[in-house]
Amino acid sequence: MSILSWLKAVTEGGNSPELIQSSPMHFAPGENAFHGLDMKHALDAHINWLHRIEMALNGKEHIELAKVAGDHDCTLGHWIHGEAKKRFGNLTEYQELRNIHADFHLLVGQALNDIANGYGAQVRESLKPIRHKSGEVQLALIRLYSKGLH
Repeated sequence: MSILSWLKAVTEGGNSPELIQSSPMHFAPGENAFHGLDMKHALDAHINWLHRIEMALNGKEHIELAKVAGDHDCTLGHWIHGEAKKRFGNLTEYQELRNIHADFHLLVGQALNDIANGYGAQVRESLKPIRHKSGEVQLALIRLYSKGLH
């Protein structure tokens, strides 16, 4: 299934972040490149954050809070504040992606801060909102991708 077919299936299915998270995504050859961004890499990176937080909760990974809390230090953030801003800065879909992505990083940063301060149980409870926000980031990116193809 191409990314556009996947997008159609997801949007017809209710357009929820949870559906985005649970639906397998595949890119046809050449579809993953989007004006300097590897879409698959960016989407997979946000899906993997839940695993990384769980690893941090279990003491198996140390993640520097300063590198995570800012939304401009990851690959997607570099792109959002760089090439995407130049190309799509005037689009509502761009603004939505930028805001949701920043919110996601704040949630992850708070979770890592809580882990560092010994509030692991609180973090376990916050995984669902982080998962939901991750789905929102993915959905916002896909919306911009769809808009940017026109």
